[in-house]
Amino acid sequence: MNLSKKLDFKDIEILVFDVDGILTDGKIYLSENGIETKTFFAHDGAGMKLAKKFGLKTGMISARTSNAASIRSKELGVDFYIEGCKDKYNALKPILEKHKIGVKNLFYMGDDIVDIELLKVAAISATVPNAPEYVKVCADIVTSKTGGCGAVREVCDIILQEKGFLTNFLNKL
Repeated sequence: MNLSKKLDFKDIEILVFDVDGILTDGKIYLSENGIETKTFFAHDGAGMKLAKKFGLKTGMISARTSNAASIRSKELGVDFYIEGCKDKYNALKPILEKHKIGVKNLFYMGDDIVDIELLKVAAISATVPNAPEYVKVCADIVTSKTGGCGAVREVCDIILQEKGFLTNFLNKL
């Protein structure tokens, strides 16, 4: 993991993740019939569920529409799933307002041009090592793992550790 500065996670209340390239490996699998499938990493989902267990809100946001991502969002029990939006910041604003959460409480993770605005406005942001350089410079954290291969779990564990939840939980096992 690469941190661009010392980060303060205490005010983080909501974790929002891009789908393609973050929760997936970024590949789009199309069958001969035009059916799209995606792969998701179980550990990433477990990290998001653990964050919810400790009272953090979670969400998924994608510029594309995908039945697979919609199904996965339901499986994970995220607080919201937004799809088909090119302006992710403006799409997220009503969700933040509804939950009375400001950008000072937002953690965002994305990997492409459509994510840059949220990477910049979020209190803490992250991306993956295979993101373009111009995206990486906008993020506070560059994970050691790639999208769809544990990057989400990596940041969930960091956040939960920094907030003191993970150590307390592990000590009780």
